[in-house]
Amino acid sequence: MKLRVEGIRKAFGQESVLKDIHFDAQEGKFLSILGDSGSGKSTILKIITGLVEPDDGRVFLDGEDITHKDPAQRGIAYVFQSPLLFPHLTVYENIAFGLEVKKVSKSELQKRVSELLSLLKIEELASRYPAQISGGQQQRVSIARALATKPSLILMDEPFSGLDPTLRMEMGTLIKSLQELLHLTIIFVTHDVNESLRLSDQIALIADGQILQTGDAKSVYYRPQNQIVASFMGGGNWIKGIIEQGVFSCDFGEFQAKNFLDGEASLFLRPHQIALNKNLKSDIVKIEEIRRLGKEIQVDVLREGVKLTIETFDDHRYDIGDEVGLEFPKIALHYVN
Repeated sequence: MKLRVEGIRKAFGQESVLKDIHFDAQEGKFLSILGDSGSGKSTILKIITGLVEPDDGRVFLDGEDITHKDPAQRGIAYVFQSPLLFPHLTVYENIAFGLEVKKVSKSELQKRVSELLSLLKIEELASRYPAQISGGQQQRVSIARALATKPSLILMDEPFSGLDPTLRMEMGTLIKSLQELLHLTIIFVTHDVNESLRLSDQIALIADGQILQTGDAKSVYYRPQNQIVASFMGGGNWIKGIIEQGVFSCDFGEFQAKNFLDGEASLFLRPHQIALNKNLKSDIVKIEEIRRLGKEIQVDVLREGVKLTIETFDDHRYDIGDEVGLEFPKIALHYVN
């Protein structure tokens, strides 16, 4: 299964919500659409599932143009923020509902529902009604119901946003394990950067109705295409310099920059990629500020008016005013011209 979104545009009245959206969701992979509230994430899902018509562009599923196909014929499951279970049906009956609509045989239905009750670890809830179970349990039932008919694609619209942090982490781990176990194709909407990095094979970062960058989670985090992407993913250090013949020169030394164009450029490094070393006698900087965040220490250092932020779990005691050396990574340096 492969989903392709090509040139999708959507406006509501005078407000342009989506502007020329392009991305692919690979078969058996977990794709997160990451962005702030109001960025257009949910509208993308609604267009894919057929709940909203695009003004322009097309949606392909397994090579078939489904842009104007009836939602019921797309074979796509949708998990909403709220579980939206049928209150008058038991957990078992909620999961079985889609199978009954498809007129699946009784024996196959029982087998499928039993499998899902086991996979989602909710066997003991089978005879209860939604009002008798917790929010986290309701969301498990909602996921089981979505999986029941073996959809070609599962869309999830911030399904864990109403859960407390511990339960949210637990549910994320569960859905990721199910995705890998069952080789599911999932498109997952979230505004949580850490959640997207933890769960995703691919990330599509969206802001103001435009996709800013797509790629695997590691590349979006460590190799942002611009400062907007870098900042959204957690911020980092931009060091200005110049590239000449495969060498980047800046206030902090010279670094390899093979396969990058000559000219002015910026080196990007996440705070944890730079190490402090009291024993180094080169690349000396002065500590300007220290923030202790539990086990983690965040240190601001300054040289020649350029400030860098460094994160460390080092046991050494650092104090404001200390002069320390810096160790930069030897590989995977990322430059933006």
